[in-house]
Amino acid sequence: MMWETKSSIIVMLTNLFENGKKKCQKYWPDFGTQRDFKQINVVCTQEEVIGCFVKRTFRIKLPEGAHDVTQFHYTTWPDHNIPITTTGLHRLKQAVMEQHKKSGESKPIVVHCSAGAGRTGTFIAFDSLSMQMNDRPSINVFDSVVNLRMQRMDMVQTQNQYMFLHKLVAEVYMLGQTDIPMMSLESKTKELERPGEKSGFATELEKLDSLNFNERNDHSRIISGINSESSYYNASFIEGYGLSGRILIAAKGPTSNTTENFWYAVIANQVHTIVSLRSSNEEPEEHCFPTMDQPWQTHDLTVNLLDERDIGNNIIKRSLLISQAQNANFEIGFYQLTSWMADTVPNNANDVLELIKKAQESQNQHKGRMLVYCNDGAGRTGAFLCILNLVERAKLEGRVDVLREVKDMRDMRVGMLQSKLLYRFVYYCMAEFVSTFDVYANFSG
Repeated sequence: MMWETKSSIIVMLTNLFENGKKKCQKYWPDFGTQRDFKQINVVCTQEEVIGCFVKRTFRIKLPEGAHDVTQFHYTTWPDHNIPITTTGLHRLKQAVMEQHKKSGESKPIVVHCSAGAGRTGTFIAFDSLSMQMNDRPSINVFDSVVNLRMQRMDMVQTQNQYMFLHKLVAEVYMLGQTDIPMMSLESKTKELERPGEKSGFATELEKLDSLNFNERNDHSRIISGINSESSYYNASFIEGYGLSGRILIAAKGPTSNTTENFWYAVIANQVHTIVSLRSSNEEPEEHCFPTMDQPWQTHDLTVNLLDERDIGNNIIKRSLLISQAQNANFEIGFYQLTSWMADTVPNNANDVLELIKKAQESQNQHKGRMLVYCNDGAGRTGAFLCILNLVERAKLEGRVDVLREVKDMRDMRVGMLQSKLLYRFVYYCMAEFVSTFDVYANFSG
């Protein structure tokens, strides 16, 4: 089919296995290898992870000739459901269209999921409606889906997918193009700082506030770890950059009343790195952690402090050992930024960037998830996690999109990063990161 239609692009919206069931046959060879399908020889010449999709290049050879095919494999769209966030799919579509333009827009794009209906129909409808917005005064989502279903049964299969399509289109219309090369971040930040009644930061926040779909975020709730009516802990899974999945957790900081639930949630969710954004004045008031002289204990659970030291940049590093009767002991890296007071931002952006570096080193060492908390699990925590994901993308792709990163955070946890002060700090923190990064060596064409 790819040969006969002269198609050079495949969009794959399913994983090979989902929920233990096989959804798609692996029809390509591994990178650097080849496979024969009767008279067709396929070689995988390139494989690159770009955010939440994998881009592969295949060389297809037949006796009568050869041509290249590019596959875009989106990995985070569950069957009969929808992705938690939208930006990954938006970037996938942009990458596909850029490749389509390079390869000649007359050639068809092959889109598939498992059944070729729900996810496939949603992606095709999103692309069609996005193009309609460029040259029409209005669009009609309902009519577009009906038109697709007249061509293929069950396109856009579920109510969730239909609602998700509206959300995708509304965001494109309301937000516009917000992704920029990281080399342009300094000038963009200065532009947003323009004098006047309303800054550019306030305008961007207003755009975000207008995208209130009033969705519940139960899909992001963590495992509590305690089987009781009081077992709920105020925390949410957060998607990390790329294909790493739910490796991050945003949480409200523990109090004297919720400490037990906090530690059981840490164990149940395999947290091996904890980041506290409560200042040195806030943290001791809660009495939630062990000291060198006194472990924290309850029932079958003990938390010991093995080591505590100041590592600079207003960061305290602690090594904790968790012991539970029915489970093996394990160590946790605990990092506290002591200078970030509630309702303020740090005086030095480098403190936050250094904290991210140390926390990631701990996560690489201990594996497991990283849990980040402040007093409400939304303000400082939201800003920190935004910066963390933005830094990772900037390092690998050389691009920055603060507005959409904040939007995705709000999709995963209600109330994330609401204040202009914090929003502005994210920009300035990223500008500081870019100023110390070897831009030319990594992204000069």
